Amino acid sequence: MNILITGISGMLGQAIYKVLMKFDNYNLFGVSRQPNYKLDGVKMFYGDLSNEDFLFSINEVLIDSIIHCSAEVDVNYCENNKDWAYKSNVECTKNVFNILRAKKYFYISTDSIFDGEHGDYSENEEANPLNYYSETKFLGENEVKKATKNHYIIRTNIYGYNAPMKKSLFEWAYKELIEGKVINGYSNMYFNPIYVGQLAALIDEILNSKIEFGTYNISSSKISKYQFLINIAKSFNLSTSNIVSIEFEQNNLVAPRALNTTLNNSKIKEILIEFDFTLEKGFSMLKKDLLELKN
Repeated sequence: MNILITGISGMLGQAIYKVLMKFDNYNLFGVSRQPNYKLDGVKMFYGDLSNEDFLFSINEVLIDSIIHCSAEVDVNYCENNKDWAYKSNVECTKNVFNILRAKKYFYISTDSIFDGEHGDYSENEEANPLNYYSETKFLGENEVKKATKNHYIIRTNIYGYNAPMKKSLFEWAYKELIEGKVINGYSNMYFNPIYVGQLAALIDEILNSKIEFGTYNISSSKISKYQFLINIAKSFNLSTSNIVSIEFEQNNLVAPRALNTTLNNSKIKEILIEFDFTLEKGFSMLKKDLLELKN
C-alpha cells in the first residue's frame, strides 16, 4: 500500500512513520514544509498544503491511504492568529480531501471540540468548541465529511515527544521534573489521552481492516492533568514532591479551555476487542521508545 502522511515531521507523523516502516507492505510518502527534512525509506514532498498546484503534483503518485496529521495545534497561537489557524486547519484540510485521490482518508481531530460540561462524550454528541483552535478542527471535520465518504475522523488527545523535544504537556513536564523544578497540575481538569505510539498502531490496524468509515473516539481512561503528571514522575522514577495540585481557572486566558473532554471509546473497543487502550500500555511504550531514543 502507498501511504501518504501529511505533517510527517510532527509528533504524530513521526510516530506513525516509526510503526509503519516496520512492515514490508507499505510504501511511505511524506509531506513537510521543512525542505531539508528526510526520513529513511520515505519519498518526501516539500510544500504548503494550501497551494493547490503543489497538491496536484502529489497526485502523480497513486495513493491508497492518506493520513492527515498536519495542523496548527498551538491553542494560544490559533487564538491570536486566526487567519493562520483557519488556513492551516480548515483550508489545508479542504484541499487535501478534495484534491488528493485515495481509497481511505484519515483526519486527526481533537477532544476539545466539546465544551467539557460533562465529559464521556460519544461520537454522536453535539460539538461546542470553546476556543478558535477547537473551532477550526471541527470545521475541518465538516470539510472531510463534505469531500468524501471514505474517511476516518479520529477524535483524540495525544501525548508523546518530538525529536528534538518541544513543549507538549508530556515534554514540558518531563523536562521540568528532570531538572527538579516545581510544576502545577490541574486537579479539576480531566482527559483520557492516548500515547502517539498506540494511536499509530491502531491506524495500522485500520489500514489493514474493513472497519466501517466514520468518526471514532480513540482514548484511554479518565485522569486529571495533576494525576497525569504524577504518573509521569512515577514512570520515570522522578520525585512527585515537586508537583503541586491546583484548580484550573479561566481567568485571563488567551484561549478558554474545557474542564472535562473525556471521550467514550466504546465504539472502537467493540470493533478492536484485543487492542490495548490503557494508560499503562501507553506509558510502557513511551518508556521503551524514550530509552531507544537515548541509546
